[in-house]
Amino acid sequence: MAKIELQDFVKYGKLFEVYGKLLSEDRQKIMSLYFDFNMTLAEIANEKNISRQAVLDAVDKSCHKLEEYESVLKVVEKNQILEERLREICDDEGCTKEIKSKVEEILREL
Repeated sequence: MAKIELQDFVKYGKLFEVYGKLLSEDRQKIMSLYFDFNMTLAEIANEKNISRQAVLDAVDKSCHKLEEYESVLKVVEKNQILEERLREICDDEGCTKEIKSKVEEILREL
C-alpha cells in the first residue's frame, strides 16, 4: 500500500479508532500522528528520528493488522449496520421527537 486514498484514509481511521489500542505502543504513536494529526510520512519520520520508509512500513503493516482485527471481530461493520438501522427508525414519519432524541443520543455514543 504505497499511498492511502481518501476513502481508505477514512476507513483506516475508523479501524484505528476501534482497534488502535491492540497495536504496539510505537505503532499506535505513528498511526496517531498519521491519522489523528494528519502528519506526512516525512514529518513523522523526522519526529520519530527514523526513515520515511520505516514510517511507511509501520503504517502499511498496521493497516493490514487493523483489517485482520476487523475481519475477525467485525466491530466497525456491526456499528455501521446498527447506525443505519437507527437512522431508519428516525426517518419514519411516525417517529416522535422523544424517540428521535434518544436515537440521536445513541448515534453520538457509537
